[in-house]
Amino acid sequence: MASLSVRNGRKADGTVAAALDGKRALVGPLDKRRPSSQPVLMGRDDWYRNKDWSAATEAPFRAKLSRSRSSRAQYLRIQASYLTDDHPQAALALIEEYFETGDEFDVPMAFCTQAEAYCGLGQIDEAVAAYKRALNWEETHPRHISPARTYYPKLVAENRLSSEYDYAVDILANRFQPMDLQFPLERYHWNGSNALIASELGHLAEAREFAERALQAAAQAESPFRFHRNVGIVRNSSDDFGRRIKRLARPSTLRSLFRLISPTR
Repeated sequence: MASLSVRNGRKADGTVAAALDGKRALVGPLDKRRPSSQPVLMGRDDWYRNKDWSAATEAPFRAKLSRSRSSRAQYLRIQASYLTDDHPQAALALIEEYFETGDEFDVPMAFCTQAEAYCGLGQIDEAVAAYKRALNWEETHPRHISPARTYYPKLVAENRLSSEYDYAVDILANRFQPMDLQFPLERYHWNGSNALIASELGHLAEAREFAERALQAAAQAESPFRFHRNVGIVRNSSDDFGRRIKRLARPSTLRSLFRLISPTR
């Protein structure tokens, strides 16, 4: 099994800046869900970012999609990504349409969207398989990168999928460079997943060290990017993932960081 040591050549405190690319930064959609009483004002690019899905929203989406000559595949994939939480079946259907286009640019991202939809349906085994398809694609297409390398190990750790531990640890150890962990949220996920898996495997000292690094990332209020200070920070560490990490940290460390970690930040 791959070593869990924090001295594995993939330090979690890298400082090399990388481009702010939505396909690489694990920050999710930045727009907020608008209240249902507020009228929906569709901008030029909003037609493929619908968060609700019905005949009334699908019809104009299809109309515009039919007029798209070069970006149809990307519009399908992006629209699906906005539906994974509330309309996972619709998201899965759109992803199938995406794959039918034969596009290769967004393949790993499409697999990630597929995995998120399966998670929304509670189909964890199918979600794991989709993330692994993304990781396999990236292995043969190294210029194509997706959040699968973060979300797959996190899903494994959250669900205590012991049969996946070896591969998850290998991904965490070998698919990241320091520049990939520039955002606090990425360091939180990376260290947190390592902590939970190490704990399950009985490596308690390493689990504690990873957990404390995760909490340090959660306490960081700003990203390292001057003009994007609110991008990629940890906004909520009070879910089960966060609670399990906190239980692994030293009580003294947890007390010193607790006042900095707010679920409402």
